[in-house]
Parts: sequence; C-alpha cells; structure tokens
Amino acid sequence: NGVYLQVLGGSDNDNYHDGSHLIGKRLHDVMEKKIADRFLAKIRLALSSDRVIRYVYQLSSEDIKGSEQLPGPKGKLWFEAHLSPVRQSAGLPRMVVWMAFNITELKKTLIEKDRLIHELGSARKEINALRDMLPICSNCKKIRNSRGDWEQIDAYIETRSATSFTHSVCPD
Repeated sequence: NGVYLQVLGGSDNDNYHDGSHLIGKRLHDVMEKKIADRFLAKIRLALSSDRVIRYVYQLSSEDIKGSEQLPGPKGKLWFEAHLSPVRQSAGLPRMVVWMAFNITELKKTLIEKDRLIHELGSARKEINALRDMLPICSNCKKIRNSRGDWEQIDAYIETRSATSFTHSVCPD
C-alpha cells in the first residue's frame, strides 16, 4: 500500500537526503500523486511478477514533503532503484525492499557522451564533404594535390583511379 516501514542510509549527504522522517507515511502523503502512483505501480509490478524490478527515475528533495530543507544534494537527481520482493510473512502484507542508487554523475556523463557523439558525427560529415571537394584552378584547370602541388587533371585522376584518358580535340 506504499507505506515506508524502514529507511536505511541517508548518512551520505553528498548523494542522498535522510529519509527517516518518511517512516510510517504513505507515498501519497509525501509526494505528488503522479510520482506516488508511478512508484506504487513499480512496487506492485515487483510483487506481482515476484522478481526484481529495475527503475530509473529523477527526483529532488523538493519533490518529497519534509525533505526540502534537509542537508543533501540540491536540484533534480537521477536514481536507479532495484525493487526486490520480500517473501510473505505471517500476518504481514507483501513488501519490497527499494534500494536506490544515486546515478546523477553517470547520467550526466552519458548525456555528455551522447552530445559528443552527435558532435563527432557532424564533424565527420563536414570532413567527408571537404574531402570530396577537389581544388581546381579556374584558369588552367590543374588540380592541387594533398602536397599542395598542381597536377594536370588527367594525371591526377589516372593516379587515383582505374580511369585512363585518351586525348582528342573538341570542335570548340
């Protein structure tokens, strides 16, 4: 039913906030309905499937009533949770152990990696476009090679492909 029975941890104020004030409260008592419903759905999935559920989500201390002024990291944080079903005990409802790991730095690194990959892809397209450009003299039609020397166009193409030229004179 989404009640916090025990909260362990919270002493690492660089990565987490102390959640001991949540014990005995329901998810819907301490967070907005949309977030609480999502969390409860994950709990129910872990219980109904009887398997560990992995869940990645973003949350801040401002999202949890009573946590806003607690010492700990500021802003939205990324978490990876592992919801592990607990075997039924006599007289107790089904429960899960919700282990949350702060993955904010990992998430930032992955976002930066994706940005760099996109940047590299754009640079590669630009390099390929530049590589496909052939510097040619607008007057004599010689080609400038990679060493900076000017070659006759037919010699340039013959040394870089299987093409051979035959020469003739056009009417113009």
